[in-house]
Amino acid sequence: MANFVAIQENIFCEPCKDCGARPVIEQIKGNFMVRCPNSSSHYQTKPGLVDINDWNLKNKIHTSLGAKDTKPSKEAS
Repeated sequence: MANFVAIQENIFCEPCKDCGARPVIEQIKGNFMVRCPNSSSHYQTKPGLVDINDWNLKNKIHTSLGAKDTKPSKEAS
């Protein structure tokens, strides 16, 4: 079982776009990665330094290009 380090609540992190969980930090052989605590198949950053910006970029919900309304649709809920 992997030991995870919780990211402080005052640091903004997008939730996992697959399950909605707040990401955690995992240490593997001296390297760190930001990942979803629920599944290793969900997105995770490359091992190295803690890269929350990469996590936020890959887990941000983007609106479609033709959308005029920026609010989330009811179908997405």
